[in-house]
Amino acid sequence: MKNPIQKILFILLCSISLIACRNEAETAEEKAENLIENADDTKVKENKVKIENEDGSEAKIKYDENGNVEKVKTDN
Repeated sequence: MKNPIQKILFILLCSISLIACRNEAETAEEKAENLIENADDTKVKENKVKIENEDGSEAKIKYDENGNVEKVKTDN
């Protein structure tokens, strides 16, 4: 009786830890798209985009030579 209960508890513990540790962070591309969609003012230079919002927050997005998001910098 003790052995099956231990196995069930071990399986539950493993499944809970796997669910809790999964990566739900958005990618740099998704973050950049969300910032651009919600922006009040955008300024575009060669490979950089500067975003300003009503609340005074700013974000800068830098793209590499292939057009992929290289870096997203926010003042938060």
